[in-house]
Amino acid sequence: MKQRLVVLVLAIASSVYGACPAEASAFAGGDVRVALKHVDAEKLLSRPELIQRAMQRSKARAAALSVVRNRGSARFSGESEQQAPGGIAVRPSGDLEYIVDLAIGTPPQPVSALLDTGSDLIWTQCAPCASCLTQPDPLFAPGESASYEPVRCAGQLCSDILHHGCQRPDTCTYRYNYGDGTMTMGVYATERFTFTSSYGNRLTVPLGFGCGSLNVGSLNNGSGIVGFGRNPLSLVSQLAVRRFSYCLTPYASGRKSTLMFGSLYDGVYDDATGPVQTTPLIQSRQNPTFYYVQLTGLTVGARRLRIPDSAFALRPDGSGGVIVDSGTALTLLPAAVLGEVVRSFRLQLRLPFANGSSPDDGVCFLVPAAWRRSSSTSQVPVPRMVFHFQGADLDLPRRNYVLDDHRRGRLCLLLADSGDEGSTIGNLVQQDMRVLYDLEAETLSFAPAQC
Repeated sequence: MKQRLVVLVLAIASSVYGACPAEASAFAGGDVRVALKHVDAEKLLSRPELIQRAMQRSKARAAALSVVRNRGSARFSGESEQQAPGGIAVRPSGDLEYIVDLAIGTPPQPVSALLDTGSDLIWTQCAPCASCLTQPDPLFAPGESASYEPVRCAGQLCSDILHHGCQRPDTCTYRYNYGDGTMTMGVYATERFTFTSSYGNRLTVPLGFGCGSLNVGSLNNGSGIVGFGRNPLSLVSQLAVRRFSYCLTPYASGRKSTLMFGSLYDGVYDDATGPVQTTPLIQSRQNPTFYYVQLTGLTVGARRLRIPDSAFALRPDGSGGVIVDSGTALTLLPAAVLGEVVRSFRLQLRLPFANGSSPDDGVCFLVPAAWRRSSSTSQVPVPRMVFHFQGADLDLPRRNYVLDDHRRGRLCLLLADSGDEGSTIGNLVQQDMRVLYDLEAETLSFAPAQC
């Protein structure tokens, strides 16, 4: 059943400079359903080429996630934030995977924002700009919008920004850093954000956002970032969203992915092709932005691997744990866990490693010459792979964990080293899955789907 998008125009609270734009849920009367596009969707690349590019982004994302997790651990152990690596708080990489088209201002100006479940700030590049990154849209011009309002220094949203300041006359300024070196600085303001559904209906809501005039790093074909994390600055927190869901299509499919958020009581699983499974969400006091789940084990072929529960545990100091992330392509595992998985695949595949294969960029095996000479649609048989979560088992389709690179004669696992004791469930594993984050029930549900 199609989700109706109800047009809700919310009045900004009496002191728009200082108030949170939406204290109660904005979605009592309807839900938002918008299209997502992959950052490389218009590059006309093959699936191996698309995944190779995503692998490189995953490498940067893995390094950034490791910095964030280690920062949380250091802070818990008594190290001050100023003594943490780099002296600043960082979030995962700004080099993300999926874009949502929206509009900001009155009248609306188009913005292509990267979706990030691993960070919180909503921001875009603004004119006039002292330093801006290449982007597909014109810079947002706050001077041309009748609804643009800088937030006052004493405003609640301003105080929720870790690195904020005050610029005369009484204007909140911010700095927000990502682990790959991307950084944005500017004025924190409130604006009207417009989301348009594939059916042409619109939702307009006020949100606090960063209007960045000094930006460095990477936006990877986007014009800003929309944080869907768990902290107060994110879209889901500002709008008190009860649930959000996405269904990610394979990179080379030509089909657009979908993002839904709101109450989502009906029709979420209309595209499901199999049973819905549910596992609890876990929260971390040290890294509250992330969506953690309890991974209890892995199966390769017919054998559940001998991996202790402690390998996936979220520790009291914020280290370890397993997060679900839309912005990472590969699934990232601690070195010891990855080593056990690779050994099991090699034993069952009975194939040699390909030259140059590295856990940093994905583990590849050399395909026998007989397979390389056969049709490009033929596939080497591979063992099944199952992720065991608390209360749920994710039996992966082959294409969600294996890449057949016929041109190079390789078969690659879509897994890599996380660089620390934590794990990340990447978006390749989640493709053609309807994934639902229920922030009321504190659960994550998933079902196979034709996205």
